[in-house]
Amino acid sequence: MTQIDLSPLTLILAATARGTTRLAGMGGAGIVQLATALTALGAWLEGDGQGNWTVRGTGVGGWREPGRVLELGQIPDAVPLLAGMLATLPFTSVLATDSGDGAQVLTDLRVPLERVGARLVLGRGDRLPGSITGTAWPLPAHHTGLEGKAALSLLLAGLNSPGRTGIDARPALDPALDLLRRFGAGAETLDGITWVTGYPDLTGTGLATGP
Repeated sequence: MTQIDLSPLTLILAATARGTTRLAGMGGAGIVQLATALTALGAWLEGDGQGNWTVRGTGVGGWREPGRVLELGQIPDAVPLLAGMLATLPFTSVLATDSGDGAQVLTDLRVPLERVGARLVLGRGDRLPGSITGTAWPLPAHHTGLEGKAALSLLLAGLNSPGRTGIDARPALDPALDLLRRFGAGAETLDGITWVTGYPDLTGTGLATGP
């Protein structure tokens, strides 16, 4: 299984957490592009050009309708992660990337995201740009048959959903689960299923170091 890139996940969780997170080692054009998208969603991010970021998040469920296309061409790994977060927010967002990777994962996620209650519309040939319209009434579930970024996307949707959301346990996701716990999410694996509990009080960390 492909290793999960923790950099976009770290920035997304920081933008979702309540309070301030300070990040180091988070350089690259993709991170800048993701930071721009997260700013459009309502978080406050400031970078120093050396890979260090200060992020003030909105709290779980606090993102707003962006009012602009979320361009992620430099960081396609962020596409399914953002889609999971946006699936449980009652507005429409447009995602764009010049890479086919993010769109392919979204194609795999169409059915499970619709099971949560979101609506996903992709362009011709199931490519981006495309839109996701989240729901104000997300449904928790145990999602099977997913791996990597797709599985992680459903766990992120579970953060802003009632009850518990589960996926089949995958050892490759352990570093991502550790990161979720670092921000305060309740994530546990029982009998081969990894669960997250909805509506956690995610809080910013004094210092989180990007991978």
